Amino acid sequence: MRHFLLIVFILMSTVCSAQKYALLDKQLSLPVIYANTITIQDSYKGYFPVEKSKLNEFIIEVEKIAKLLGDPKTPKPEKIDFNIGSTAFHGLRVPLAAEERVDIIITTDYGVSKATMHLSDAKLSNSKNAFFINTWLKYLRSYIK
Repeated sequence: MRHFLLIVFILMSTVCSAQKYALLDKQLSLPVIYANTITIQDSYKGYFPVEKSKLNEFIIEVEKIAKLLGDPKTPKPEKIDFNIGSTAFHGLRVPLAAEERVDIIITTDYGVSKATMHLSDAKLSNSKNAFFINTWLKYLRSYIK
């Protein structure tokens, strides 16, 4: 009987999978949810998925972007292209008469589909984008386990 229970426990531990994604609310109103899979309903609710194992690295890079946008004296890069796990950051510098603005879109490929989010919109000033990003970062830090 003891061996049977041991085998059942081992099989259960190998079958159970850890939560793979952290679902981040784009509108700052819903808590961060951890899930194994992403559904269409998650997309409609406004969640943006990030791999749970890459969440800290994701936050560090978003902090760097907020700092870059918040400092008007720092020259803005022509292009931003890098990946963190299955999340890709793509950005362009948009030169305007008054200032150079940065447009950044982040995309997560989660197998069946992709989720996108406008992290920084060139329609808004860099300082307004930095404010939104810093507010989003505070929201993320308050919910992360």
